[in-house]
Amino acid sequence: MKEHFGYTEPFRRFVQHETFSPQANEIPNTAASWLPGDDYYVNFHEGDPFIKVDEGYARLPGEGYAALHPELKDVNPEDYPDIHKLAILADVAPYSREYNTYRQKIGRQAQGSTELEIEYEKILARVKKTRESVIRMTDRHYTEPVDEISGTVESASPGGITLKEYPGRRFQFSSVSTSAADMSARILGEKNDMTRCLRPAGNKTPRARPRRKLPASAHMLTASQGSSFMNHALASSP
Repeated sequence: MKEHFGYTEPFRRFVQHETFSPQANEIPNTAASWLPGDDYYVNFHEGDPFIKVDEGYARLPGEGYAALHPELKDVNPEDYPDIHKLAILADVAPYSREYNTYRQKIGRQAQGSTELEIEYEKILARVKKTRESVIRMTDRHYTEPVDEISGTVESASPGGITLKEYPGRRFQFSSVSTSAADMSARILGEKNDMTRCLRPAGNKTPRARPRRKLPASAHMLTASQGSSFMNHALASSP
């Protein structure tokens, strides 16, 4: 075994261990083109879109939504009025690029139409309430109080989690990370008392170091020593 130590590393890197979990690619569907795709938290254009959000049969375009809005009976979701498209996007994808596109579009159409403007303002108010319900990481740690709740996880997805005790609500995470580097940085930041104790030094007037005072006998020559020194220098000169 010692002779082969390290020689199997290239083979191990190229031949990866396969997990036993089933793997499958989601099949593209025929959902309405104005729904968000792979550039959003939830891709409504792959797999079954109606199971990707709670009560999707009633919230996404289709027969269920048309049953709640009789004016849309036998209407193709691609041909829904823009106000209905905005209402659906505001409900299932309020942070998507598609929502912002239709929000601006309906905002221009609502000018001069009181009925459309009222419905438009209702949709914006619902989106604002949804966004305000998200507790951001910076607010959680430094400014705003935290409301703690507990419950049983019913489903979890990239779009958030749902709890059995709170039907119809989806709780989303904002700026949450569980990597080892992030956790280490947080712990070190909380326990780092060194930088907290340091204070910038104030202006101080520099003071010269005191010169050491030598006794007079150390730097003064007597008359006899001085004369002998001069006689020696003259004798040694050519």
